[in-house]
Order: sequence, then structure tokens, then C-alpha cells
Amino acid sequence: MELYPLKFFPIYKNKIWGGNRLKTYLNREIKQDNVGESWEISTHDDSVSEVSNGHYKNKKLTELIKEYPKELLGENYNANSKFPLLLKIIDASKKLSVQVHPDNKLAKQLENGKGKTEMWYVLNATKEAKLYIGLNDIKGKNHLREVIEKGKLQNYLNPINVQRGDFFYMPAGTVHAIGGGIMLVEIQQNSNTTFRLYDWDRVNEDGDSRELHLENGIKAVDLEASVERYESIYKKETTDYKRKVLNISNYFVSEKVTVKNSFKLDHDDFALITCIEDNGLIKYGNNDVEPLKEGESVMIPAGLKDVEIEGKMEFLYMYIPEDINYYIQKLKSKGFTSFNL
Repeated sequence: MELYPLKFFPIYKNKIWGGNRLKTYLNREIKQDNVGESWEISTHDDSVSEVSNGHYKNKKLTELIKEYPKELLGENYNANSKFPLLLKIIDASKKLSVQVHPDNKLAKQLENGKGKTEMWYVLNATKEAKLYIGLNDIKGKNHLREVIEKGKLQNYLNPINVQRGDFFYMPAGTVHAIGGGIMLVEIQQNSNTTFRLYDWDRVNEDGDSRELHLENGIKAVDLEASVERYESIYKKETTDYKRKVLNISNYFVSEKVTVKNSFKLDHDDFALITCIEDNGLIKYGNNDVEPLKEGESVMIPAGLKDVEIEGKMEFLYMYIPEDINYYIQKLKSKGFTSFNL
């Protein structure tokens, strides 16, 4: 049986800060309230995705990778390979904690795990919604510890007003928090290692605060990390589509593609797609078709060639470059133009 565009059952996570916009904004049938996260595509030990469409329906993604590693992920992978990415939609009705993620080196040292670099794309935001990214006026890690222990970290956070369509690439080590009133897509390394630095003085119904992780968190903080509002790095526009490259890193590339008529995928290995506006069709194989609607995510196997998106829609197009310099040269050879951030 040949592979095809794979959809997965979302894995919902209830959170104290969660909301209901996955139901109201994306029209999903969800019974529970306060769903803060929808894990769209994951092989993390916490939650492994299961296929929701086609011949492999109900099969775990981890099982498919073992059976078809190269066909699914590409030539650089084998049956023992770990899926390198984790794709989520986050709905925050209240502020998330102020947190930081370690890089690969520290994560391996502390937890024998992977680091967590991520990118956010804002799907929906209230008028006053803010993200908190980076620190202001912190004079070294001893100062940072003092500020946290005095409960004053919020005075040193960098608030950023946001709206639909904003996106932010955040290397591991960046202190950050998602404010209330925001729903966003998060693409990240396959890691759930999070160190909580501050939780806005919240307590539960028993009067207890959530645990902080100051020792590891302070080790993980990169005081040089500062993220401003990002603009596209490279772009290309034709009569059929418009492409904007949102970020380029060793961990993943993110694009926003606006399809006017049709767009042929051109990644090297596997790719992930999340539809962010309207709907369309994925055409592949011998005129086979898979519908794609707003809020849906799909994995395009590496071995599936000649895949085309048809319709009038926008989607995030996410994949891993084999080599960044080669990738940039290839963009230029395809007619992309670069411009300053």
C-alpha cells in the first residue's frame, strides 16, 4: 500500500489557561472545555498521533515510521529514527506561565532529551492581546535569580502587541509567555522540556502555586536572546501562488503559502502543512484527492512526489532543510527574492 497525505486525530490537552476557540473558531467537535493545546502531529512519548484517514486509519505514526522510514521521512532516516518535529495549535484564554526551553546541549545534560526551538504563527488575537518575548534590563543571571525570587520578573518582560498573521521564531533559551486572548500554531523540535520561571502569582482552588523550575530554568536562559516582530526573509509570487519564508533554521523552515489557483510542493523530505484560511484540495498519485480545510494539518510523506495544492487558500508549509546554505542557494535559483528584516 502506497503512502498518501496523512491526517491525524488531534490530541487535546486541558489547561488552566485553556479556551474554547478550537470549537468556536475552528468548528471542531470537542466535548470538554478549557482545551489549551491540540497536538496535531506528534510522536512524543506523552502523546503519539494516530492516522485519521485512509488505509492506515488508527495506526500510530511511530508504527508507520518503523515500517516505512525512508518512504515517510526521507533518505536521512531509518527505522530507529525519532520524528524530529511536534506540531500544535495553542488556545490561551489566560496567560501561560513565563517559561524557557533548553537547547540541545543542556537538555541532553539535564534530562537526556532534546532542546526546544519553536516558531509561533498567530491565528487569532483579541485587540489587547500580547506575547511576552525576551527580557529587558537584566544584568546577568544573579540579577535574574534575584528578580524571580522577589516575584518581580513581570517587570522585566518584553510585551509585544500581536494580531492575526504575526509570527515569531524563538531559539531555545528565549524567555517567553503567551498572553490571554491568543490562538496560534506552534511548530517546534520534538521536545516537551519546559522550565517555568514565573506563573503570575496564580494559585489553584486549594491555594497552591504551580511548581517553578528556577535552577534548570536559569541555566537554560540565554540573556542575549531578543525576538522582535518578524517579517518574511524570502518571497516569491506568481499568478498561481505567493510564498513567504518565515524562518530558516537547522531545525525547520516555515513558509506561508497563499494559493490563488495551484501550487506544487517542492520540499526534499517530508513536510507538514496546516491550513490557516479557507480550504482546498491536495492532489497526488493517479488523480487522487484529499480535501484540506481551515485548521486541519497533514503530513506529506517524503516518497510522495508530484503533490499539488489546488483552490484559494493559505497554509503553513513546514519542513527540514538538509543544509541551510544549499537551501538558500536553491531558493535563489527558484526565483525567490530576499529583503531585510
